[in-house]
Amino acid sequence: MRSTHPLLRQIACAMMGLALFLVTGGHLALLQGIAWTTMVHDFSRTGSLSQAMEKTFDGKHLCPLCKKIAAERAAQEKAPASVKAEKKADVFMAQAVSDIPQPHCRPFVYGAAPSVVMPERFFAPPVPVPIQIA
Repeated sequence: MRSTHPLLRQIACAMMGLALFLVTGGHLALLQGIAWTTMVHDFSRTGSLSQAMEKTFDGKHLCPLCKKIAAERAAQEKAPASVKAEKKADVFMAQAVSDIPQPHCRPFVYGAAPSVVMPERFFAPPVPVPIQIA
């Protein structure tokens, strides 16, 4: 049954958006942005902004949050995103050989074509609309 209540639809859309955000790794990108911003802020206290940017993005001065994010990304790459198709197919193939009777098949017969007289089928094209120039 399809709900037409607008509040439920908005909540469902928000939940689907959140799920898509999490599945695609948006939370890690958000955390990485926060980590970089914090690193630039901390490094700019002791040096110039250009030096802080260099230290942030050179990969040699990682903060603890950056290390956790890198470990989480590595763990996500190791874990399979879904079950392989061969395993899914085995389950369905085992069910296909069960005792379920096959549907009755019979040939489909088209009805007779309506009889149309040729002059009725080919009529003159409509007359073009005259263009009035002012």
